[in-house]
Amino acid sequence: MDSSSKQQKMNDDIDRLSSLPEGLIHKILSFIGTKRVVQTSALSSRWKYTWTSMPYLDFSSKDFDKLPIFSKFVNHVLSGRNNEAEVSSLKLEFRGKVSQVFVKRLVNYAVSHNVQQMTVTCLFENEFEFPLSLFNSRSVKHLSLKTKYDGSRRMWRFGDAVYINPTSSFELPALTTLHLDNVTFSDVNTEKDIGIFSKCANLKNITLKNFKTMCSNGFTICHPQLSNLTLDYVDSNAKVINVVAPQLENLTIMKWSDCLYVVSTPNLRSLVCKGWRSLKLNTDGFQLLEKADICISNPHICHVDSIVYLLEQLHTVKSLKLNLEVIELLSSSVELILHQPSPFVNLKNVSIYPVKVEKHELPKKKVTISTEVKNYLLDGCTGANITMVSREEIIATKNTTRARELMTDLWLCLEEEEEEANIETNEDQIDREKAPIENANATPYVDGDPQLEEPNQPQIGERIENSWKDLIVQINQKNDKALNIIYKLKNIEGLLAELPPLNRATVKPYFSSLCAEVDVFMKNMTNDMKIQCDENQSRSSVCLHELATTLQPS
Repeated sequence: MDSSSKQQKMNDDIDRLSSLPEGLIHKILSFIGTKRVVQTSALSSRWKYTWTSMPYLDFSSKDFDKLPIFSKFVNHVLSGRNNEAEVSSLKLEFRGKVSQVFVKRLVNYAVSHNVQQMTVTCLFENEFEFPLSLFNSRSVKHLSLKTKYDGSRRMWRFGDAVYINPTSSFELPALTTLHLDNVTFSDVNTEKDIGIFSKCANLKNITLKNFKTMCSNGFTICHPQLSNLTLDYVDSNAKVINVVAPQLENLTIMKWSDCLYVVSTPNLRSLVCKGWRSLKLNTDGFQLLEKADICISNPHICHVDSIVYLLEQLHTVKSLKLNLEVIELLSSSVELILHQPSPFVNLKNVSIYPVKVEKHELPKKKVTISTEVKNYLLDGCTGANITMVSREEIIATKNTTRARELMTDLWLCLEEEEEEANIETNEDQIDREKAPIENANATPYVDGDPQLEEPNQPQIGERIENSWKDLIVQINQKNDKALNIIYKLKNIEGLLAELPPLNRATVKPYFSSLCAEVDVFMKNMTNDMKIQCDENQSRSSVCLHELATTLQPS
């Protein structure tokens, strides 16, 4: 393709991209940061002002060496932007305090342009308080506030934190989803009618992740319209965490601290609890509970009666998931449930699955599910059934998946080697076809007269040495490739040897084909090496003959 055709094709590509609807171009550009969006203005006149109407703003101080340069860039974008264009989403990641002038200007600008989604991530260096009033808006529907410790700036000190004071509140009447990550509640209101969520009338979803509470009196989450609540890793000084949400349907509690959860959620449908120890849960009854997933990864550090009490809180559940380690603990302490009736009245099915499957995590003594535990779970319900996934099944599935991945990797490796071999073969063929022409044009060599040799022609002994040196390098390279292939094949074989017969049968045909392909590769490699050795031996013989002839007395 000549240069004019290439230029025409480039112009056509630019035209096709530029002819897309502006909304689609904006959506495509939303996947890159605002800094790179601004840089597209250098592409062509069509793109010169595209960034000025972008409804998606995404700023990160990580894209700049110094914070003042980042601040200057933010101000430049806001000043040059089309003031009539609305802002649908704002993403901001910056170092320092929220009170910085450029942060306030950016958030205020987005709020004044009817922003609906805001994600603000602060890389903090010192403790400070999050001013909730900064984010007040009548248009924001999704708000995410995150903080990350900026470890690159200085040594971390115990007590460093970003605080939210629940005596203040968001004024976000349109807000439906709130996500707070790694913040500390410095003070706590126990009143149910006030707090940070009280002025968010349409709030449906709350996620509090890696959050701390400093007050020991208690912490209350209260909202009349809340539907979904996730509490992920609570590090609390509070003895009690209250959840008061009459419309709550889904509650997830992950990695909890040693405090009491008092839950008043009469419409709860789904409960997920996953942590190291048994959850201290007190409820006024889950009358509509349909699904519960209870996972206690280290139940041996708990009192068995606390687990029994937790299960009793779920008496109306229809579908129950429990991890195998809890079942094993109950089976080893059947005296606690031996004479107790099953607490479950609506149970339809129980699913049991293991959490710990690695060899170093397995219990020293294998415990089977006792008849007493089965009766405790199922006796209160007619037609209820129990299904269990064993550790052996999990391990077999993982090993099967890993074996398939390794086999796919080995196939790709063999294909690459085959392509490389074909390229080398073609190049050798070209060299052989060109060789007679080159030799025909070469200066003839006269026996016994080194002065008539080509000036740059290597001596015969050097030619012999180089010939075998190149071959040795090739042999070492091929040996490395062969060893790598054999190593991968041995790993796959080891995984397959540990699989149950049924799992092994599903991958055996694939493995057999792979072994056959490896066998072909090894034979071809051996033949190539033999051919090269023969060719080098032939060249060496010619060179040695030439050398012997040269050294004969005239």
